[in-house]
Amino acid sequence: MLELKNITKVYTKGDDRFPALDNVTLTVERGDFIAVVGPSGSGKSTLLHTVGGLNQPDNGQVLYDSEDVYKMHSRKANLYRRKSVGFVFQQFHLIPYLTVSENIKVALDEPGSRSQKINELLEKCAMSQLQNKYPSELSVGEKQRTAFIRAIISEPDILLADEPTGNLDPENSRVLMSLINDFNKNRGTVLLVSHEVETTSFANRVITLHSGKVINK
Repeated sequence: MLELKNITKVYTKGDDRFPALDNVTLTVERGDFIAVVGPSGSGKSTLLHTVGGLNQPDNGQVLYDSEDVYKMHSRKANLYRRKSVGFVFQQFHLIPYLTVSENIKVALDEPGSRSQKINELLEKCAMSQLQNKYPSELSVGEKQRTAFIRAIISEPDILLADEPTGNLDPENSRVLMSLINDFNKNRGTVLLVSHEVETTSFANRVITLHSGKVINK
């Protein structure tokens, strides 16, 4: 499904070089739940952004169904980012002047579509009564659940989650991880970055990065 071959990414500042990913090779099968762990600065977020088509590597290939994501025609690459992968970030990235429902709909090509699916997900996430609220009126947990629904509303193959529970209390963390686990049980593939042992317990594989290198698979 997804294969990373010899991925290298180096950031520079002046004469200094900072290797974020160093010859990373990884295969992700459909239905995997992979947790990526490692110290700060080990390349975890860079790995997710590279998989998501947001950060082109200096060397190597990101293959999705055997096609290099970074050699796709721009239209197909945009379709990959919008349809094949969904993102959940620690900072939510909700649009402040849009309601909960409107924030979810921005992920759709046709904002009027999937109304029933949106309502089902809002109910599942205990958000039905909040669909007309703005982000400033939501708790931290409610913001992250909104971001989660937005990430999966287009039914992506892969969910990329970058420290999704980093701003949540234990109870909201459990709620969100239960939702992510349900996505995985429905044959969704999950690649999750986390420092928290509780979140990695859901994974069927745990990968450790250190200084941009995979030190176990």
